[in-house]
Amino acid sequence: MVRRSNKIIQPSDSSNTSFDSFEHTFHLFLRDCKIRNLSDHTIQYYKNELFKFIKRLESLGIETSPVTITTKILEDHILRMFDDGLKETTINANLRAIRSFFNFLERECLIVKNPAKPLKLVKQKKTIIQTFSRDQIHTLLRQPDRTSFTGLRDYTMMMFLLETGVRVKELCGISVKDINWNDGIVTIRQPKGLRERNVPIQRTMRKQLSTYLQIRGSVDHNFLFINIDNEPIAIRAVQVNISKYGRMAGIKDVRCSPHTFRHTFAKMSVQNGADVFTLQQVLGHTTMDMVRNYVNMFSNEIHASHRKFSPIEKLF
Repeated sequence: MVRRSNKIIQPSDSSNTSFDSFEHTFHLFLRDCKIRNLSDHTIQYYKNELFKFIKRLESLGIETSPVTITTKILEDHILRMFDDGLKETTINANLRAIRSFFNFLERECLIVKNPAKPLKLVKQKKTIIQTFSRDQIHTLLRQPDRTSFTGLRDYTMMMFLLETGVRVKELCGISVKDINWNDGIVTIRQPKGLRERNVPIQRTMRKQLSTYLQIRGSVDHNFLFINIDNEPIAIRAVQVNISKYGRMAGIKDVRCSPHTFRHTFAKMSVQNGADVFTLQQVLGHTTMDMVRNYVNMFSNEIHASHRKFSPIEKLF
C-alpha cells in the first residue's frame, strides 16, 4: 500500500459556495422541502420570499451567511418592511418563510442558535369580509350568455363556487371522475393528491353540472371545466370572467372574485345553521381560526342575542 503524504493539501477553491453560505443552505432547505413532498406552489413561495430577504440584506451590505445572521438583523428587516409601507399580510408571508428556513437549519444542526425563534408574526388588522348579497348573486348569475358554451360554463362555475365554497385553484383542478353522482359528492384533490376532501352538492347543482357536461361533450382529458379550445380552464380566466360579470352587473361595493364566492358560501352556510366542524371540513381549513371568524361575523344567533340585550331597545 502506498504511504500517504504527511503534508496537508488544502482543497482547491473550485467553487465560491461554502458549506455555510446562504446558497448552499438554501439548496439543502429546498431538498428537504421536496423530500417532505411539499407542493410546487409552496416551494416556489419559499424561493420568492427568501430571495426577497437575501436581496434586501445584500443591498445593505449585510453578510448573508445564515451563521452570521442575528435576531437583531431580522428585527431590523421587519422594521424596514414597515418603513416601506408593506401590508401586514405581506410582512407575515416573508416572516413565515424566514422562520421555516431557520427552523430547518436548527433542526439539521447547521446553526448553533436560531435567530428567528424569538420572532412572532406581526399583528394584522381585522378587516370586514366582503360577501355578495342575495340580490347581487341573482344579478351576477343573470350575466353569462347561457346560449353560448362559455356562458353556460361560467354560469355553472359560479353556481359551483357558491354551492361548495371551493378555492379557484381547486375548481380548476376538478376532474369529471371526481363527481360521485349517486352520493352527491365531489372529491377536491390538493396538488399531488394530498389532503383530499369531499364536498356535497345538492340536486340543483347536480342537475346544472349534468346540463353543462352534455354541452361540454367528450374531450381528450378529464378536467371538468374547459375553455373554448377544449383545454383545462386557467385560474386567471376564471378570475377575469367573474370580474367582467361584476362590471356588467354594476356591482361596485364588493370585489367580484372567486374568493368572494367562497366568503359568501361561508356566510350563507352559517346563517342557514351550519356548525363549525362541518364548515371547516367543507372549506378545507386546517385550523378553526377562519371558521370562527365566519361564525362571529355572520351568525344569526349573535344578531338575535343582541336584540334581547340591546341597551337602546330596553331604554325606550
